[in-house]
Amino acid sequence: MGDTEYCGSGILNSGWNQCSKQRQKVRVYNEVLCRLKELNATEAVVPGFEDDLWAHFYRLPTRYALDMNVERAQDILMHKRLLDMARTATGPAVEVRLVQTPDLESPVNKRSSEGSHMPE
Repeated sequence: MGDTEYCGSGILNSGWNQCSKQRQKVRVYNEVLCRLKELNATEAVVPGFEDDLWAHFYRLPTRYALDMNVERAQDILMHKRLLDMARTATGPAVEVRLVQTPDLESPVNKRSSEGSHMPE
């Protein structure tokens, strides 16, 4: 893995800003990588994973990295898999996973929703 974008001063005035954005992208990448290793994600132990993950971050705009919630690092893996499937598939790329939602029938949710209704 390496920082392949040039951060030196150049002709453009945005050079410093680009370097700052690149550093932020690298910081988020490192945080996501650490989080995935903490979670024992199966992909994180595959040889070459770090390079593949960096390639994923590098390919996308800086705002992608900055909008990432490191606590949801597995969403990044799903996004990476979907892009990989879409690149090689002849049909749509789909991934399904279990999503847990709050029980709307629970007493706690009933009390909070009852107080939020507008009188008719």
